[in-house]
Amino acid sequence: MRARSQNGFSLVEMLVSMTVLMLALGGLTSLLIQNSKINKAQRMAAETQANARNTLSMVVQKLRSAGWDPRNTGGFPAVTTDADLTDNVSEIEIFADLNEDTDTDDADEQIMIRHLGASNSVVWRLSSDPSAAFDVVSANITNDADGNGTPEPMFVPNASPPTLITVTVTARSPAPDPTTRRFIRYTVSSDVVLRKSL
Repeated sequence: MRARSQNGFSLVEMLVSMTVLMLALGGLTSLLIQNSKINKAQRMAAETQANARNTLSMVVQKLRSAGWDPRNTGGFPAVTTDADLTDNVSEIEIFADLNEDTDTDDADEQIMIRHLGASNSVVWRLSSDPSAAFDVVSANITNDADGNGTPEPMFVPNASPPTLITVTVTARSPAPDPTTRRFIRYTVSSDVVLRKSL
């Protein structure tokens, strides 16, 4: 008698193959999800760093014009600093005679810069008019480098009247890092020496 040849898989072989395939697909899916979280965390960190650096750059650029007095009138201070360092608002007002008319009353010659701890934003008003609206420069700026919920001052003068201002900016990611479930923070700072005279 001739033996019958078997074609195909038995039910047990099929179940074992399906189980191995499902385990492999589960591992691959888990790996893809983890890689996606890591990629998102890296993007969030890069965006947070860029936000801090851009904010610092804009503020320092304005602060470097402080005290510009081409006619040497000496009739205005370079800056006025925050009188109350205990509140959630850190501010500095910058004065510069950009159009050489011996005053700082024109647009962009008096700049009030504020860090608002309640809204985690940096705003400025490019006018000497106190009723003028503030423009939002940057969002997600907490200035809370240690994460304790209390913002540190953004502007720290070295003396009164100041000759040097240390500007510190701490940005925070808008959402927690998907891998650590904590907010990403990034702090940058710069010392700006104020001009004495031309």
